[in-house]
Amino acid sequence: MDHSFYGITPLMISLLQAFNAHSALFFVLAGISVVILGISKSGFGAGLGALAPPLMASQSSLAEALAILLPLLIAMDLIGLRRFWSNADRRILKIILWPAGIGMLFGFLFFSLITPQMLSLSIGIFTLLFLIQSVVMSRIELKEAKPYPLLGRLMGCLSGFTSFVAHIGGPPVTIYMLREKLSPMVYTSTLGIFFTAMNFGKLAPYAYLDLLNFNQLATSILLLPLVPVGVYLGFYLAKKISVKWYYIIVQCCLLVVSIKLIADGLFT
Repeated sequence: MDHSFYGITPLMISLLQAFNAHSALFFVLAGISVVILGISKSGFGAGLGALAPPLMASQSSLAEALAILLPLLIAMDLIGLRRFWSNADRRILKIILWPAGIGMLFGFLFFSLITPQMLSLSIGIFTLLFLIQSVVMSRIELKEAKPYPLLGRLMGCLSGFTSFVAHIGGPPVTIYMLREKLSPMVYTSTLGIFFTAMNFGKLAPYAYLDLLNFNQLATSILLLPLVPVGVYLGFYLAKKISVKWYYIIVQCCLLVVSIKLIADGLFT
C-alpha cells in the first residue's frame, strides 16, 4: 500500500527533517519555552510567557521562534477556550480588544523596523516602571482602585503591538488588569479570551510576511505534546493558591520578566 497517498509519508519526512534541522539544545530550550507559555497562558505567573520567545530565539532567529510558537499558542488557547469564555469579564474585553487590533496593525506596519534589542529594552523598562507604580499605589490606596478605561485602551494597544512583533503581549495588559482587582478565575479567563483573539488575528499577517512555512509547522507539531503539560500545570497551581499569593506571584513574575527584557536589550 502506498502510504504517501494518505499523506503519512510526507508528514513523517517533514517531522524528521524538522527534528534533524535543530540541535538537541534547541529542543530542550524550546520545550522549556512551551511549558512556560502554557503555565502563563493558564494565568498562573502571568507575564512569564515573555521569557519564552527570547529563550527559544537564543538557538534560532526571532522570526523562526515566533513562527514556531504561534500555532502552539493557538493550541493553548483552544484548550482553555471553554473555561475562558464562561468566566471572562466582557466589560474589560470591550475596553482592551479593539485597541489591541490597532496595536497589531502598527506591529504589522513596523515589523521589519523593530530590532529585538530595542523592543526588549523598551518593554522591560516600561513594565518595571508600571510595576513599581502599581505596588506603590496598592500601598497608598486602601480601597479598590477605580476603573481606568483610558489606561486599559493604552495597554491594550501596546499589548497588541508587542504581541505581534514578539509574542510579548502579557506585561502591558497585565499592568492594567492588576488595577481591576479581579478574582483569579475572571482574571485568567479575560486574558485568555484577549490573547485567543490576538493569536488568531496574527495568522494572516504572519503568512503575508512569510513568517509561516511548512517546516516551521512541523517543528511546532514536534513540540505540541508539551502544550497540555504547561496549561494544566498552570491550572493546577492557580487552583491551589490563595488570591493574595496569586497576585504576589504575578507581580514577582513581572519583575523577573522586566529585568530579563532589560538585560536582553542592553547586553545582546
